Amino acid sequence: MAAFEIGIPKGNYKNEDAVSRVIDYICRLDKPEQVGGMGVFPLYVEDMVNQFLAVKRIYHKEEGKQVFHIFISFEKSLGFTVDEVMEMGYEIAAYWGYDRQVMFAVHDDTQNIHIHMAINTVAYTNGEYKAYYPIEDIIEYVKPIVKRKISSKWFGK
Repeated sequence: MAAFEIGIPKGNYKNEDAVSRVIDYICRLDKPEQVGGMGVFPLYVEDMVNQFLAVKRIYHKEEGKQVFHIFISFEKSLGFTVDEVMEMGYEIAAYWGYDRQVMFAVHDDTQNIHIHMAINTVAYTNGEYKAYYPIEDIIEYVKPIVKRKISSKWFGK
């Protein structure tokens, strides 16, 4: 594995409860201190879901893909802590967060610590609908964030 990998889970996310299902899944570890977001108040799952849906209703964009879901997994040997990954989560969320609602959670329940992110397909600033982002563009955005975090760690050398 490289320093990080980005994946887009399978699914079309077009059904009525897609936002709820994705946010529920992302928050499944029940660790509120590991949940963050931009353009939402990440206090309660139901509130985040309602905030995503409110933007869709305001702009009458309730059809099509409801949410963009990605995960970013970090190489275990880097030894990132939950706090370090949370910091990167906010930096990565900024890719979308200045006009789209983004919520994320750090998962530390598998071999590699990782972040799941849900991005609203409707912009809260102007109602623009966008259901897909090229993974290559996301990777290029994330690379320097991870590189900075790696260079700030001391590996005992």
